[in-house]
Amino acid sequence: MKHSLLVFVGKHSKSTLIVILLITAFFLYHAAFLHLDADYNSLMNETGKGVSYQGGSGEYMDQQGSALVESFIPETMVLDTTALGSHLVASAEVEPPMPEDNLAYSTSYLVMVESPALFEAETLNRITTVMQKLTDTGYLSKSFSVLDFVTFEKKGSRLVTVPFGSSSMQNKWTEEQAQLLKQRIENDPLVKNYLVSENLDAMLFSFESFALTHQMEAELSNLLDELREADITVSINGGAIITNRLMHYLGRDLSILLSLCFIAILTIYYLSFKAKRSVLLPFSMSLIGIIWTFGTMHLLGYSLTIINIVTPCMVLNLGSSYAIHVIGEYYADYAKGLNPIQSTQKILRTIVFACITTVIGFMSLLFSKTPALREFGIAVGIGVSYCAVLASTYLPAMLSLVVPPKQEQIKTYKKGYLAQLVISIDRSVKHAWPLLVVVFLLVIIGYFATRDYIPVNTNYMSYLPKKEPLGETSRRFAQKMGGDTPFLITVEAPEGESQFFLKSGNLQDVYAFEQAVQQSSDDVRHIISFASYVAFANSVYSQEEGIPESDGLLNLLSRMVILMSRQGQEDMGTIMNPEGTKLTIILQNYDAKEQALGTIGSAKRIEDTVISLLPLLPNGTIVTLDGEPHRSLHFSEALLSDQMKSTYASVLLVFLVVLFAFKSVSLALYALIPIISGVMANYIFMYFFQIPFDMITVSFGSIAVGAGIDDAIHFLIRYKNKLGIDDRTVESLLSETIRETGRPIILTTLSIVGGMLMFLFASYTPVRYFGSLMSMALLNCMLSTLLIMPSVIRLVTFFQRKIGMQTNTQRR
Repeated sequence: MKHSLLVFVGKHSKSTLIVILLITAFFLYHAAFLHLDADYNSLMNETGKGVSYQGGSGEYMDQQGSALVESFIPETMVLDTTALGSHLVASAEVEPPMPEDNLAYSTSYLVMVESPALFEAETLNRITTVMQKLTDTGYLSKSFSVLDFVTFEKKGSRLVTVPFGSSSMQNKWTEEQAQLLKQRIENDPLVKNYLVSENLDAMLFSFESFALTHQMEAELSNLLDELREADITVSINGGAIITNRLMHYLGRDLSILLSLCFIAILTIYYLSFKAKRSVLLPFSMSLIGIIWTFGTMHLLGYSLTIINIVTPCMVLNLGSSYAIHVIGEYYADYAKGLNPIQSTQKILRTIVFACITTVIGFMSLLFSKTPALREFGIAVGIGVSYCAVLASTYLPAMLSLVVPPKQEQIKTYKKGYLAQLVISIDRSVKHAWPLLVVVFLLVIIGYFATRDYIPVNTNYMSYLPKKEPLGETSRRFAQKMGGDTPFLITVEAPEGESQFFLKSGNLQDVYAFEQAVQQSSDDVRHIISFASYVAFANSVYSQEEGIPESDGLLNLLSRMVILMSRQGQEDMGTIMNPEGTKLTIILQNYDAKEQALGTIGSAKRIEDTVISLLPLLPNGTIVTLDGEPHRSLHFSEALLSDQMKSTYASVLLVFLVVLFAFKSVSLALYALIPIISGVMANYIFMYFFQIPFDMITVSFGSIAVGAGIDDAIHFLIRYKNKLGIDDRTVESLLSETIRETGRPIILTTLSIVGGMLMFLFASYTPVRYFGSLMSMALLNCMLSTLLIMPSVIRLVTFFQRKIGMQTNTQRR
């Protein structure tokens, strides 16, 4: 921004404020349409592609070399059946499309019922009645459960499919039917740990669902009270419920955190300046900046998500620091007779470069593969830029119209407790600079010793508060029903050979692979696959375990399995395609070690086990690993990659900006010292307190680089301006620079850290972690700017004198 614009602002203060007011009204209109989006799964879309290997050897394959065209698994052919006496005849007609009405369902609603008397007629009647009432609300589809499933039985010499439940929703259960249901479930190993718990005391009912309002959710829960009153334990889960809870906490945190950040920052301002203007002007400037940011987010098509929910708080915390520079410089120069425009001109260069480096820190997130992180970086970068513009226009215009500061307020600014602290810092550098250099070296050593041991967490359930009942419900679901979201393994025939998996030898290899996986991994609770169903059908028909040797018998059993699969959910419709060229193996999993949901450790153990056993599969097959555990594992790897790339990019770009600004390689390298020590020290902090990298904390490095270097720029601008003016030594110039810049540097850092610490009141654990990490990083950068950077400059000067080189003051 040119000084001529500031002169215009000074001459036309009221006109400037009117223009800003009109722009604010425009953005406020668009900000009103910004909405919350709690869909966590969309965050992994671009990083969750399946990974392919060669069956029989386990060699990794480039994704382009796989015959798998899309990341999802296409549905299998559905067989229509007709009953001819006790025989079943299959035909290969394609099922017509679903009615248009069913397409409105967008998510899921799960109900698990538990009772020691689950298989008594009275209990089953009560459960089926309530499930029908849930469907009758119109919010949910017809339920799917083991009662809608079929199993195999042998009648004479024939293998037939029979329903588990011989009663329908319209007919009452009898004790005989209830016991028959229990007997059939006990004889079928495939539904246990999937639709019914291992010990037969819990049953799962799955519904397709609309997106539910809180009123709809309450209505459904009230219907389930009939079961609760009968001492039947009811647990509710599913996408509809999870989304509502996330939306609740997103809305709560948005209002609470923003309010707390405002209170913390404005309190620090008031204590530092003891003037109402020091509170009201930054408050109004930050409010306008947030409105402009929200409006821009809507115009860009963004929404508030789990990741960028802290955007307004970041804009407030970082953008408001520019107000301190303007007001602080105004207070410092008022006694010299300078007006607000003239004092702003003096500090403008610092604001511009501080804004550029901060924006670079956020824009470096564009290197991320995750769309939500890129949007977060763009939104905050734009918001911080808005605040810099407002600090250079709105604040001078307002200061030109308000009453000048009183002498008492100026005295508070110059002689307060922060001024005394700065004097102590200056003395520490003078007397202990060698020790401070040693501390810097120890931080670097600590970083390299701990950086590879920081945990990673991509489990969205960890975003909920620990006392949130949904978290406990989800764990109970996983424990009772054999796992959380499944791990998927797709096996394709070599060169698409038709009927490849209907040959006994090939399917035997697949079944041996499945059995080895389950035996080798405690995390795999249950396997659903074509081979496991054929093996079950064979045990019922011939009382022999495994896949039959005869291709003829295998073909018969296979037709029966495919016939049965049409009775199940979508998962059951994907176990084998109609040509017999592709199988899907579904691994129900749960972390057996930590007894937790969706952990990276569990996914890593399962994937390592699967890859190690790939040689058991037929030679030439193409194996693709997928499913949410696999995607979460590779998403965590992408997060670490993104973190490193964005941090390195921000360091490089910031270095180039500072090099351009100072035209000095040495000063540009000195400017890196605070951010290097600040970011590296945080790795040590994360290691000792076991703070993981996740969707939010992964961005702290690049952001800390951009925001943390502001203090160094402020310091070095003042230091550079003093070089060569007279014959004073480097040591005396550093001391003078510390005393001049220490107070605004400390004040801006404390105001930002005060706002960041308010993140500790967030509902989501990762947001609390992010607040603590950013606070630590910025405090470290501040301390390094005032203590370590001057110490390193003194060290370099010491060696320059030792070898007879010119110092900075002599070169100037």
